[in-house]
Amino acid sequence: MKKLIQLELDRFTLRPHLIGLLVTNLIIMFLSVFISYFLFSESSGPMTAGIPLMQLDTISMASMLVRAALIVWESVLISSFIIEEYRSKTINLLFTYPVSRTRLIIAKLILICGIMLIFHIGSSIFQNFSIFLLNEQFEFVTYSFENLSTHIITTISTILLGLFPLFVGMVKKSTIATIVSSLLIIAIASNSQGSTAGLLTIPMLAVFFSIIGVIFSTVAIRKMITSDLYN
Repeated sequence: MKKLIQLELDRFTLRPHLIGLLVTNLIIMFLSVFISYFLFSESSGPMTAGIPLMQLDTISMASMLVRAALIVWESVLISSFIIEEYRSKTINLLFTYPVSRTRLIIAKLILICGIMLIFHIGSSIFQNFSIFLLNEQFEFVTYSFENLSTHIITTISTILLGLFPLFVGMVKKSTIATIVSSLLIIAIASNSQGSTAGLLTIPMLAVFFSIIGVIFSTVAIRKMITSDLYN
């Protein structure tokens, strides 16, 4: 399995993604700070004085935006590593290797999840460090420490839920459908009915969504393994 993952990693150019990750985090940080400033100004205005506003901590807002961005990013990786290869049938070359299809596909998914875990950790460190420093300088930038266990559950659940587009992509054989389906996930994950920071910050719901992601990705893997029997 390690050699299969290394084989896939050799085909993956990491540098552009790291640059894109840095740019994305900078944009998210500035956007979160701007929104916090806007809400702070509104809450202190004469027309809204005394009226409580639903307001996220700046760090919670940034974390929610990071999750949304990385869910889309994961769908892009799924499209690149798997869906596009199936659509163009170049994956048939890999299937000629004396290795089971299951191991080949799982190696791809492990690599995707590993990359996303690194991206989530890197983004979390960047956002927490940056916003913590800004909190010391600006009144409107708010920061609070998140429970570590909750953060870990949320991160893992986001990555696993992000596998759902694999199912859609295999059904439609389309990279566009794969990426568009990730937007549906963002709409669910960012829903504020149960929590202003999104449903994925509620541990029980996060676990539930991660199970959904695993189930649908398992169905997709099954379809990939047996696709030649039906096509």
